[in-house]
Parts: sequence; structure tokens; C-alpha cells
Amino acid sequence: MFKLKTELKPQNNKLTSFFPINTKDRKGIFDWDIVLGHFVKYAYRKSIASDQFEQFKLKCKENFESKLDEPQFWQHLESMYFSGDELYKISPELLLFKAQDIKGSSANKRLGDLFLNLLQEHHLQESPSLSLNFLEKELVETFNSFTFSGSKAGTVSKAPTETPYLPFLRDLFVQDLDFIASKPKYFIENIIDFLKLYTFLYTAQITLNLSEWKAGPPSAKPCYFILDTEKASDERSYVKSYGYRQLANSFDKVFPYLAMNESLQDPSAVKQPLWAVTGLESTQTVLEALNTYAAEFKDERQLPLEINDAQEVEDAIENLLLLSHAQFKRGESRHEVNVHYCKAIESELCGHFVQSRGRSGRVLVLNQDYILLLTNIVIGNRERLRLHELLVEFEARGLSFDKQTQKVLVSFYERIGNVERMSDSGDAVYVRKTV
Repeated sequence: MFKLKTELKPQNNKLTSFFPINTKDRKGIFDWDIVLGHFVKYAYRKSIASDQFEQFKLKCKENFESKLDEPQFWQHLESMYFSGDELYKISPELLLFKAQDIKGSSANKRLGDLFLNLLQEHHLQESPSLSLNFLEKELVETFNSFTFSGSKAGTVSKAPTETPYLPFLRDLFVQDLDFIASKPKYFIENIIDFLKLYTFLYTAQITLNLSEWKAGPPSAKPCYFILDTEKASDERSYVKSYGYRQLANSFDKVFPYLAMNESLQDPSAVKQPLWAVTGLESTQTVLEALNTYAAEFKDERQLPLEINDAQEVEDAIENLLLLSHAQFKRGESRHEVNVHYCKAIESELCGHFVQSRGRSGRVLVLNQDYILLLTNIVIGNRERLRLHELLVEFEARGLSFDKQTQKVLVSFYERIGNVERMSDSGDAVYVRKTV
């Protein structure tokens, strides 16, 4: 339930909920290895004390030297598992070491918290069991003695501080995560790409749904992609109008809208999405508080925008959103703040899916690795899906393809051999997963 703040007063623009970008963030702010560590901590509801890696390594050394006939063999084991990333390929939970509290990791935690928003109370029941050799089993057993879960895991076991902004995407994320986690080797190899994909989907869908807050819970909005092997052209109207351009044109609303949403809410309550404000009771007291806040905000920011006292809660909120957006318009002192914020959204959250294509400008692009990952998680526990059904599942996640890309997609599936054609009809084309 949306709980209005007792005293609404203009304050510094601040955003600590629903979005991981900070106004001071610049290119390269996220370390995906550390983000992955935070995610694993949330997903398995397990944690590990800070600065335990060296102690873990020492314990492994002691255990192996007590069991091996040749103690000096430890040097080979150390080289095998501790000199690179081989250790993290044994079990997903070992990635907890990447969530250690190191200097500069606050941005990574912010991005990790995005996945907590998607997970909510859901967590993976147990770590996928891999076929481990004697050495790896020993490493996992030693590692387990360093972890703690449940109430001992501190913030890991606490309820999320935000209601899901995108309930439809949250449900799909949990479904897809459960599937990929059931395939341990595939999970370890693809989990970072999976998180990058859902980071983009979350960013795109929250961006495209912001202006439609009056409609209630968000729905999947189409984003048109091409494959990385395709050429882009201005004639492709869907790709041009409903691809990169529509996102870029809406990025400038993210910070103003979400910061205003946060400024309205009681800081001690669970943060609610902007669309939940429609549940506020339209009493005279609430209306007066919102209208007064709007007038004071306009005066404090010295904004030329003309507004009238609203007679309904939704109109009062609309006034506040217009004012919050107006303070960042060109010519205002805060303009550059939002310019840099939009650049950070694109480079840090969407950069893996945006390419410049000459005269066609920037477009949204999926490479073959992401197509295969999407195909596998969408088919999930089923053996195969009709092409039409597959495309519907893509669209449910906010990914759309025009007819030209659909043809290229089928050709790609045929090349890798996971297509069954029952006839020349498109309805009789089945796609199998590859995992």
C-alpha cells in the first residue's frame, strides 16, 4: 500500500529505490563478477563473512595435506583452482567470494539489489549438483563450512524493501532462473549473460512503462531488435520507431519520475511503484498536501511551468511529475545532471544490446549467444515450441522481431540444427532447445 510521507517538502533529488544508477555514475561503474556475487548471495540466501578467501584457501591446504601422500601436491592444486577462475566453475555458491565488501562496491550492490527486487521472497532451494571429482568435492565441503544461511545470513534473509515494479517480468525472471539453475554447468557458464539480459529487460520495461503509471500494473512493451548478422535500414519502420529510439527518448524520465515517487513515500515503509499511487484515497487532506507540495516545489526550483490545483489525486501526482521533469529541461541548472544520468543508463545497463549501424544510427541488437540463451530459457522444461509460440514468449519479455528478422532467426536455427519442419507453413516450424 502506498503510504504518503507525513510532511511533503522540496528536497534534494534522491533515488535509492527501483533503479541501480546513481547521478554520479559514469562508464565502467559495475564489476559484473562482484554483481554476480551479490546475486548468488540473494538467490541462495547464503552469505560468507568478509575477507574469508585466504582463510578458506588455508583450510583447503590443511585438509589436502592431511589426506594426500605427497603434501607438495598442494602446489599443483593451488595452481589449478586458485590462480584463475576454475574454482568458481565447481559450484555456483563459490561465487559468494565475489560479493566480498571491497572498496567501491556500493554500485555493484545497487545492481545486485535490482535482482533482489525481482527475486522478492523467492530463492533457489539448493545448489545444482555437478558431477565433481574427489578434489572438487573436498573443496565444496570445505567451502560449506564457511557459509551461513537463514537468520544468520543477516540482510540476505530479510524481506525486500521494495514491491516489484514490474510484476510480469518478476514472474518470468523467477521462472527462467529456476530453469537455468536446474542445469548446473549451463548455469555457471551463462549466469552473467542471463543477468545482463534481465538487467536490460528491466531497464527497458521500466522506462517504457513510466508514463503509463495511471494504467496500473505494467505490461510488456515491445522493443524491436535485429540480429547482429543483419543489416539495418531506415525502411524497417518497427526497428526504427520501436527499437533504440523509443528507449532513448524516454530515458530522461527515469530519474525525475522515480525520484519524485520516492520523495512522496514514508521512508520507513516498503517502497511502492509509481503506478501504486493510484491506490491513494482522494481525500481533501491528501489533495491539499499534494497541491501544496507542487506549489512549493515549483517556487523552490523557480520553474516557469504553469500548473493548477488538482481536484483528483492522479492529477496532483501528474503535476508533480511534470515539475520534477521540468527541473532538468535544457536551460535549467540541473539539465546536465540528467544528461549524464541518461548516458549512464545506456552505457551501463543497455550497452550490451546497442550498436551503431552507420546511416541507420543506433539499433537494438542480439548476438547469437543471447539468442541461444533466450531460446533455451523460453522453451524451459518443454522439449520444443512452435516458432509462433516462441516469438510470443519473446514478446512477453519485451523482445520483438519484425518479419525480416524472423526469417533470419529461422535460418540461424536451421544452421545450428534445432529446427523441425513439418511442412513449409510457418506454423509447422518447431524449435528445440540446445541444453
